[in-house]
Amino acid sequence: MKCMVCLALAWVCLVSLAEALAGAQIAQDLRSTLSSRSRIYLPTDEGWPNEITQRFNSWNGPTYVVAVKPAVKEDVQKVVKYAAQNNVSFLATGGGHGYSGTLSALDHGIELDMGNFKTVSVNAATNRISVGGSVKFADMMVPTYSAGKAIPVGGCSCVGITGATLGGGIGFYSGMYGATSDSLVSAEIVLASGKLITASEHKNAELFWGIKGAGSNFGVVTSLTFKVYDPPSAGQVMNADMMFPVGLNGSLWKFASSWVGKQPKELSIMFSMLFDPISQQLLIIANIIYAGPLSKGQALIQPLLDLHPFNLNITYLPWKDIPDSANYGFPAQSCTQTGMTSIPYTVNLYQINFDVLIAATKFLSDSFLTTPALRGSLIAFTQYAPHGFQLYSDKSSAFPHRDVILYVQLEGAVLNPTDSPAIDSFGQNFRDLLQQSSGRKDVYTHFANGDEGPVAWYSARNVRRLRALKALYDKEGVFSFYNPV
Repeated sequence: MKCMVCLALAWVCLVSLAEALAGAQIAQDLRSTLSSRSRIYLPTDEGWPNEITQRFNSWNGPTYVVAVKPAVKEDVQKVVKYAAQNNVSFLATGGGHGYSGTLSALDHGIELDMGNFKTVSVNAATNRISVGGSVKFADMMVPTYSAGKAIPVGGCSCVGITGATLGGGIGFYSGMYGATSDSLVSAEIVLASGKLITASEHKNAELFWGIKGAGSNFGVVTSLTFKVYDPPSAGQVMNADMMFPVGLNGSLWKFASSWVGKQPKELSIMFSMLFDPISQQLLIIANIIYAGPLSKGQALIQPLLDLHPFNLNITYLPWKDIPDSANYGFPAQSCTQTGMTSIPYTVNLYQINFDVLIAATKFLSDSFLTTPALRGSLIAFTQYAPHGFQLYSDKSSAFPHRDVILYVQLEGAVLNPTDSPAIDSFGQNFRDLLQQSSGRKDVYTHFANGDEGPVAWYSARNVRRLRALKALYDKEGVFSFYNPV
């Protein structure tokens, strides 16, 4: 037995040595060709934890033997070309928030950290904003607001706008402007060949269609240009947070249902469920955003106020402050964390069925009571107005989710490694319960677990077209680690 243990340890040491040598060789090769301002790091380097973007979620993540932080786009081209020619897997990193389980297929590769590409330039006269490939929503909100403009942003300010856009991008203001990708005017992209091209409605238009919703399949984005808009209500937005006991879930579903087919474009509704250790039951946090006059927003939520919520907090803020204030600021607090372990499951719903949602809530409540492993998890039900999405046709981009009524997202937080199987089993059962009622299995790609497949992420109508595009721009499958087509 001791011999077997010694052999196993020796094998682990040999594998680790081989990986280290591979990383060192890649680093040596790239140092000889990249510009002097670009930086290369090995996992053992002191700067690795702080100089390289760390993943928000460690669940089923990629592994790296070397990280490259290019200073200029020519160096991005060189890294991509080197990796493709030498059959070395790599992944470009912006904000570090992509958490699909498909990323685990990248084993001992290169992290292409785009952290130096963080310029922001707003032109109010032309209603345009141009940003570098690693800019986060937080980086662009203040310059846009200061210029007297607005842009659709995500619910978490620390998410990279490039990653969000490549999967579509949804958030509080989608009801007015559509997906973030709907505002995209053009993008600079490094292809698998190392060639840098521009994609827009007038240049490489078919690729432009594909990157708006399935963009991680086609290249590394160095810069993006978006439309910006005149903000409604002088840029001021109502944020209302309140809590309810789980027993009132039926009344909350009734409120949500009352807006189906007539939800004002300025109105965003989210119900989040989490376990309260004090009361030993689920609590429901309601977050209501209204991008209009405060008095009108308060009138719209009167049915919720009549339910006598507790911890009521209603504020009227600049639109740029909403992502860090919504839901009592919990998303902003989570932005400071890295390396957490969270197993995602998600469902798109196309109607609000009282019986199904009440049954789903009971299933959640019973499961949390009987399975302590679930008690760090969060389930969010988000309802955006369809107006913004429907400004654009289904054929305008690869983003396929223009008729969703509720985006349902489970963040299965793993507090103890032994809890993973229970969370995974629960997530699958919860997803199956809702999908059976929906009759459809498509999911928003950025919320995906990774086991759903291309038709679920990109829709049956888009997959064939995307695969033809893939054959044209990435025949060798260099970009195939994040929900690949």
